[in-house]
Amino acid sequence: MKYIIILFFVLFTFLCSANPALENDTRPLQSVMTEQERGASQVVDKLILAYNDRNIEAFLDLYAEDVAFYMYPQTLMFTGKKKLIERYGLMFKKTKCLKSTSLKRIIHGNIVIDHESSQVCFNDAGKVDKYSEFVTSYQIDDGKIRKVVFFK
Repeated sequence: MKYIIILFFVLFTFLCSANPALENDTRPLQSVMTEQERGASQVVDKLILAYNDRNIEAFLDLYAEDVAFYMYPQTLMFTGKKKLIERYGLMFKKTKCLKSTSLKRIIHGNIVIDHESSQVCFNDAGKVDKYSEFVTSYQIDDGKIRKVVFFK
């Protein structure tokens, strides 16, 4: 019985040491991202900053001319920068504050998927009137956002 317990302990120790999920030496996410993924993530980071600053010029600069916005799964909301200006330009002017935050991000190639929170102040910059969470997918090509899909 004593030998069985020792054998079990040795086997358990070996299995734990062979399991990479139990290792303490993990690599940070940045080190495994490709250049394409880093670039796509940076575009979305700039987008969030421009949105929060309500800077329509910087915001528009991040989109392709023929950008398409969809509501999941395939409902086309609108295309092109002209419609983008109509929607977001008016919102940037009418609101007192906008604050979007990426809560969690998945990046694969040129696709960035963000779980985001959003706070909006309509009348007073110090009072949040609307809080929401949503998931958004961004397809980035040549440094510009070409496709956006909102998940509700």
